[in-house]
Amino acid sequence: MRISKPPEVRKQEIIDTAMKLFYKKGYEATSMADIAKEMNVVQGLCYRYFASKQELFETAMDQYVRECCSAFVAAIHDRSRTLDERMNLMCKLTQNQDSISKYHDFYHKEGNEALHEQLTLNICKYLVPHIKEELQVLCDKGEIELENADITASFIMYGQIGIMQDNSMDIKDRVDYMRNIIRQILYGEII
Repeated sequence: MRISKPPEVRKQEIIDTAMKLFYKKGYEATSMADIAKEMNVVQGLCYRYFASKQELFETAMDQYVRECCSAFVAAIHDRSRTLDERMNLMCKLTQNQDSISKYHDFYHKEGNEALHEQLTLNICKYLVPHIKEELQVLCDKGEIELENADITASFIMYGQIGIMQDNSMDIKDRVDYMRNIIRQILYGEII
């Protein structure tokens, strides 16, 4: 008997099944046929929602980026807090991110380093406009002085990549180090 599900439910089911198989078998070794077989559906159903495995993966990653960033975006735009309070909250969120990430194990699995780097870049790209907006608001209020909020937001986000991937320090030390660099950029001071 054919089971009909709402399109968004079915689409999410395909994404979740694909990510499970990508983790188990590897991205390259998983085909759309494998995903359909795991779901016990015809392969054409997967292609109804996604033109290719790459499109399916990109959709899953975009969804995951939004999920991972939702708490950060809320903290960035929480104007009831001072900039320091928001930075402190974002530091706490960064330190706890691994424990709440739905696909953490997939992106940190040995052999998935390139996919993790792609995820990192997508997270930066997603957060830059939010950081830029808040920096511009702070500039307009006279709380900070910047020549270019857009470039500064990009530098803050993309500049963290090397530090955050340096496992010679624990996560708390990396986050504290980045907070000090950001304070230097925004205020010209070190804590």
